[in-house]
Amino acid sequence: MQNFIGRVKELSVLEEFYGNPLLKAYAIIGRRQIGKSALIDEFIKDKDSFKIEFLDSTLDRNLQLMGRVMSSVTGSKREYASTMDFMWDLANLIKGRKMVVVFDEFPFMVKCDDSFASLTQYFIDIQLGDSKLILSGSSIRTMVFETTEYSRPLNGRTKHLWLHSMPMQECIGFHPGLSDMDQLKLYMAVGGVPMYHAVPEFKDFQDYVENMLLGTHSQFRSEGEDMIRRELDHPDEIITILDSMTGRSSTIKSIEAKTGIDRNTCAQYMSSMEALEMVRRNNPMWGAPKKPVQYSISDNMLSFYFLVKRNDVLYNADVSAKFKALNTLISTSRGLMFEQYCMDLLSRVYSVRSIGKWWGSKIETDEFGEAILSEDGRPVTTVCDIDIAAEIAEGNNIIDLAVECKFRTSPVGFEALNELDSSIGCLKTKGHVRRMIISPSGFTQNLKEYADDNGILLVDIDMILGRKPMPGL
Repeated sequence: MQNFIGRVKELSVLEEFYGNPLLKAYAIIGRRQIGKSALIDEFIKDKDSFKIEFLDSTLDRNLQLMGRVMSSVTGSKREYASTMDFMWDLANLIKGRKMVVVFDEFPFMVKCDDSFASLTQYFIDIQLGDSKLILSGSSIRTMVFETTEYSRPLNGRTKHLWLHSMPMQECIGFHPGLSDMDQLKLYMAVGGVPMYHAVPEFKDFQDYVENMLLGTHSQFRSEGEDMIRRELDHPDEIITILDSMTGRSSTIKSIEAKTGIDRNTCAQYMSSMEALEMVRRNNPMWGAPKKPVQYSISDNMLSFYFLVKRNDVLYNADVSAKFKALNTLISTSRGLMFEQYCMDLLSRVYSVRSIGKWWGSKIETDEFGEAILSEDGRPVTTVCDIDIAAEIAEGNNIIDLAVECKFRTSPVGFEALNELDSSIGCLKTKGHVRRMIISPSGFTQNLKEYADDNGILLVDIDMILGRKPMPGL
């Protein structure tokens, strides 16, 4: 069994909670498979504890479960006619002790017993004593509603610990023998969900994709669709929507045209997926057009799954032939994957006030600075874009940062800087902009020397993997 990896900050939060007599209850919230139960188990492993994971079933089945769990803890047979009986017995169990009580999959109990939230509130207020209560569950909507809605009994009774994807700096602990570039390729493809990393040993990125995704019976062969069916209502329509989303941006109008699903329904589905961090709105920065609103798939595995699903047409071929057929497409899609990764990296490292993309156009001019006209007399324009545009708080100042992201096999040189400078030259609303280039394959010596002399920030693989600190702004 693999040792517990990562979640250092989250464990620290829970240890503070355990040692603070003023805090009684925590709600741990996150999507399925994000590692809530594993985190809880790691936290309570050296503590006096009582944990029960409720069933998505009837009240009678959950009462049977309560009896069996309590029987295993106390060593004497327990049977309960109601959840109130169980809660009183639990109160007697913890009396005079400092225990961590865990109600895992709490939403299942709320669904099958309307009184359970009120009983839990009474348990916290009156019966908990020196013990601590952790509520957890994968139904994000229910967890948030039950613990924050003013009309619900648990409103104000719990603090919240949101569990998001693990950063790559922690995920590399799952694959100590993997090369730096394969670590990055894997993370860009599947993200930081622990389940996708806690798999049998594999030798490289290709081996992972072939055996975990492309085989007929591979563990994650249908993971993208399974994820939607686990989390959302109307999964078939949502799967159709995600299958229609390609490239850097999709609009509600373009999705409607491709799928035939009306705009209002599309908008509702996109809102639900935003709440689960499956899609994100592309944030237009520095005067880029705000309408139409553009969306992209933000969940790494979801994005990679639909990329593969749309193009895996060699149904009867072996996995190596499938990967070979898909490899060019996967490679050309890495630019977008890498931009998304870099945006998340910057958001974790710096005090980002706003982050997104900039796009626009500029009028082409001749050597005398005059506009070049087309045959119909209109100015010739060139489309410009900046991979990442960010506003970062640094003390009392706001720094505008323009970032060029390059995922290549060879060191990046002046061509990347020239692209970035050309796009910055199109900006009409910004003054001084700091420049950054992120390249896992490194930089040419000439560019490094020029960057040192001109305040250009270069981010290499050691910074990406967390072995060296990111540049100061």
